[in-house]
Amino acid sequence: MTYGETLHPRDHRRTTPITPPTLTTCLRVAAHRTPDALAVSTRGSAAWQDMTFAELHDRAFTAAAHATAWERPAGPVIVLVDNTPICVAAMLGLFLAGVDTVLVERENSHLGDARSVLHRLPPAGLVGPSDVQVVPGLAQRTFEELAHAPVPPGVVVRREDPATAVLQLTSGSTGEPRVARQTLGSTLAGGVLYRDIHRITAADTVLAMVPLSHSFGLVGALATALVSGAGLRSMTRFRPGAVLEALDAGATVLLGTPLVYQLLTPVLPHTGPSGNVRVALSSGGPLTNASAQAAAARLGVPVHRVYGSTETGLIACEHDRDDPWPADCTGVMAPGVDWRVRTGRSRTARQGRGQLLVRTSTMFEGYEDGGGAPPMEGNLLACGDLTEVDEYGHVFVVGRKDAFVNVGGRKVSPRRVENVLAEHPGVREAQVFGAPGRTGEEEIHAALALRPGSDAAAVLTFCRARLMPYEVPHRVHVLTTLPRTGMGKIDRHRLREIAAAGHRNGDNR
Repeated sequence: MTYGETLHPRDHRRTTPITPPTLTTCLRVAAHRTPDALAVSTRGSAAWQDMTFAELHDRAFTAAAHATAWERPAGPVIVLVDNTPICVAAMLGLFLAGVDTVLVERENSHLGDARSVLHRLPPAGLVGPSDVQVVPGLAQRTFEELAHAPVPPGVVVRREDPATAVLQLTSGSTGEPRVARQTLGSTLAGGVLYRDIHRITAADTVLAMVPLSHSFGLVGALATALVSGAGLRSMTRFRPGAVLEALDAGATVLLGTPLVYQLLTPVLPHTGPSGNVRVALSSGGPLTNASAQAAAARLGVPVHRVYGSTETGLIACEHDRDDPWPADCTGVMAPGVDWRVRTGRSRTARQGRGQLLVRTSTMFEGYEDGGGAPPMEGNLLACGDLTEVDEYGHVFVVGRKDAFVNVGGRKVSPRRVENVLAEHPGVREAQVFGAPGRTGEEEIHAALALRPGSDAAAVLTFCRARLMPYEVPHRVHVLTTLPRTGMGKIDRHRLREIAAAGHRNGDNR
């Protein structure tokens, strides 16, 4: 039995479609070949939770049967992803049953917000941990109910459909939260790309230091492990100690954001781990050369940059090669990527500096929230980033789109935070923007004009009750009035000067 064709890991000119193995094939091959080997292991608050390949196969198909028999209104099902093995099994079962799913982190601020993009779908059901309270209007099941309960007699799971929708929250091209529609087939095809470029096999163990609901974790970790037969380790939330435990247990492939590597480096032994790690990948934001070098010195392997998006999947990446990568390079285009650089108003080229336009082999199918079409030029998607592609095909991200704030790899919409701030009765005017903190990572700043009797502390308390912790402003600048340009618009440049000078009334949250 085989998982499907293997791409040559350096064939970046490939244009033929990738034919990934089915999810059914992945689960059956692994359960047949190494039934007792570790398939998914997750570090919770106290201990690791393990599931073998045989157990993952059985639980996933049990969940598929329950999902097939589940009488619910038409519409996608929200999955509150917590990275646990039972969550992975339930999620795979929904995929197998052809249920369109919306993957979000277990603790998210969108579900309880009636104005959220999630409620514009609208969803028909929700699957999550057993301790999640009932959400009015949604049919609900727990992971355990799907993956553990006895299967009703006579249930026949329909044949796996690669067109099943995998819906994910994304910042879009404007920074406003959107719901991007990928497919199960494209998700697995993305795993094939990671597998072949980095030569990942069943002998590897992939450690996801990112949420599996995010594109990097879903495709780079989970899908890659499935199509390669590798084991998968993760954690319910990032803990440096859990990473050390996973490294000691033999993790060989690491996936993290730049912030994760920055937090992890100081706790790694100076002598490096036992030498098991052979691939380390970073995505979700710009990885500085200093951070990359510091992490590499401890891990004993280079940290390769990965560039992509929820809409496109993998666009470009570094990989192991004899020649060193240029400083600040994000690698070369992945197999199957067609690209142009808009070097002028009406001119595009295969190299040069300008806005990047791409079409990938794992392209999304559009947005599901009714917010309009993606920004396309011909059949190419405008990524929104200023990039440079040199004569050797090296890709450099010169400037990131600033419509969102990148908080440790999580994209936060300033407009969404502004909407919450505007609900506070003491806020007269609010502007939210990102600015680098002391470590170089972006922080959320809020410039506020307050009504008499209100203060920044009360506003932040209000925000904490309505937003995820990483969405709450790190810095608050209380001003008499917000600065404006001659055209009457808020002067963003002046606000950034205020932030840089440290003129604020407020403190870390």
